[in-house]
Amino acid sequence: MSAAGAAAGAGEVWVPGETARRTVTGIVLSIPALASVFLGLKPFAVFIALMAVVMAWEWVRVTGAKEFGATGGTLAALLVAAIALAAFERFLAAYAVAIAAVPVTYAVARVLARAQALAIAAGGLYIGVPGVSTLWLYARPEIGRDLVIWLVCIVIAADIGAYFVGRALKGPKLAPRISPGKTWSGAVGGIVGAIAVGIALGLFFELSSVLVLATAALVFAVISQMGDLLESGLKRAFRVKDASGILPGHGGMMDRVDGIVAVLVVATIAIWAAGGNPRLWL
Repeated sequence: MSAAGAAAGAGEVWVPGETARRTVTGIVLSIPALASVFLGLKPFAVFIALMAVVMAWEWVRVTGAKEFGATGGTLAALLVAAIALAAFERFLAAYAVAIAAVPVTYAVARVLARAQALAIAAGGLYIGVPGVSTLWLYARPEIGRDLVIWLVCIVIAADIGAYFVGRALKGPKLAPRISPGKTWSGAVGGIVGAIAVGIALGLFFELSSVLVLATAALVFAVISQMGDLLESGLKRAFRVKDASGILPGHGGMMDRVDGIVAVLVVATIAIWAAGGNPRLWL
């Protein structure tokens, strides 16, 4: 799960090796991410597309399919198509393809008699909509790139704060039936970390005032943790511990970006409601 989720490892024994693995994995993953962000919309879209393919594989695995097969291939292909359209700023068409991935993937799954056909098909929404939304945010005039970096860094700060505070203070569980490891102390630590980074980075990018940045960071930190709980609930429903094991210390790509997925979608909705101009909110 994400660091916020691991925050959580409230009842677990502290293992320095685990922290080291998480740190190294985070650094390695951040290098291509940052490089693509600074290279422009199309290179960034390539990175998002690669993540989408990995997440499609994990989604099929989490929902109980024994093999990726034609159903997973259909889902991945449609996700890449949606992101490719977004790379050329054809956002309406991109969202349409991401949404269409649900019935198309479902139809393929049913033809092939795959179990959990609808659950597999739902990956079109869970992966495609956030992927397209990330590029839509990035394409906002003047501050799009800085805004995406700011949002992602808020989530990372919330994860780190929750991880260390939750392990240090432990205490009452946040949602024991969904994710037994998460604690209220970790949740608060995550929010404090997100606010601190949100203010500092927001002022560096000249996004807004301290009060607005702090409020936005608090809101997005809470949304991030809700996204984490959503993914934890999904895995619990399908009796899966991690989406995969490709990211040492984190689990899978879905486990790493669960909070980011939620934050980017909510931010997109908020900015779209403001007419597409982030400055009306910031």
